[in-house]
Amino acid sequence: MSRPLRIPHPTTPLHVYRHLLREASYLIPIARPFVDEQIKARFRKHRDDDAEKSRQRLRQAHHELRALRAANAGDMARMRRVLLRAFGRVGRRRRELMADLVRRETPANTEELAKYAAETSAIAAERKLDWLDRWDVDKLRTFARSQVEANLINSPKPPLTAPQTSPQKHIPAENSWGRPLPRRLARTKLKKLWKMVADKCMPPLPKEEWERLGGLAEGRLQAQEQDLRWLPPPRRPVAQSRSGDDVPGSRIWDWRSYVVKPVARVDRQANRRNKLLSGAVDDNTPTGDPEPLGCHKYTARSWRRMLESIWQLTATMEKKPQGQGWKVVWGKASFQPTAASAENMEFFTDFPAVQELQPPRKRRS
Repeated sequence: MSRPLRIPHPTTPLHVYRHLLREASYLIPIARPFVDEQIKARFRKHRDDDAEKSRQRLRQAHHELRALRAANAGDMARMRRVLLRAFGRVGRRRRELMADLVRRETPANTEELAKYAAETSAIAAERKLDWLDRWDVDKLRTFARSQVEANLINSPKPPLTAPQTSPQKHIPAENSWGRPLPRRLARTKLKKLWKMVADKCMPPLPKEEWERLGGLAEGRLQAQEQDLRWLPPPRRPVAQSRSGDDVPGSRIWDWRSYVVKPVARVDRQANRRNKLLSGAVDDNTPTGDPEPLGCHKYTARSWRRMLESIWQLTATMEKKPQGQGWKVVWGKASFQPTAASAENMEFFTDFPAVQELQPPRKRRS
């Protein structure tokens, strides 16, 4: 993996927009469409901002650009964060997937429409309709309970417990003075508990995308698939000036900065912890420019393991035939032991065959 280049602070939105799109082209193909769409959408949304907001957006975009470059250069923690955003585990896409999860289905026939109208009119007769009335609470409860049973590992959200999937049971019938709890207060508490459940849920992905991610994680896709191009193309070399000012060793040592400022502050950009973010080169080390900390070399195996950890946090949700509930399937890693090599097969030649275990007999009472 090539080292990221040192980028000057952008002065125009078009400058940082161009660099962001170029850096996104080094991502794996399965995560690239969402990142490209998000960059373009944000640029179109804030292209008419005033000067003060534009400066703030430039600083924020430059921060995101440095993080994306560090992820492509070998920072696995930042690359995992990019994948979590791309597959809707955090960020804007997660909010969009959650909105699709809790949205009520459009009535398919006249009977369902009449039933929905009767329920809405009954609620409107007692109180004012709120955002929780537009949620499909039964669907959200079913998915939340399946997430509890899945027992997710390394989830970016706090764990969800089984009692939290039934918020109505946690609403007290009386207040601290022993009086009946007001309806408005009970409704407020119920909305707060359902919001907490939604904040901890990992929303389902579309089935096609979920199967595609699972095929990459388990290595079931063929080699000719485009998504198996794990390694990005090499970066173009940096343009060199004809005068020789950009040649290493030709720069003049700025000794005044070391006199006025602390050494740690002057060499902060070239620190091993910050080199993946800044792209700076340490010219003061006698043994040469040291490698940055936390820099890993991406391989096909490391990509599969990272995608497998993301796949275990995703699920697909389909409605059962004849409206009998929902079917939720979570990504689950299948353990397959490696076959012994030809040199080690001699240790298994005389090993007895494994006999099928008979189920235990029930004792007579």
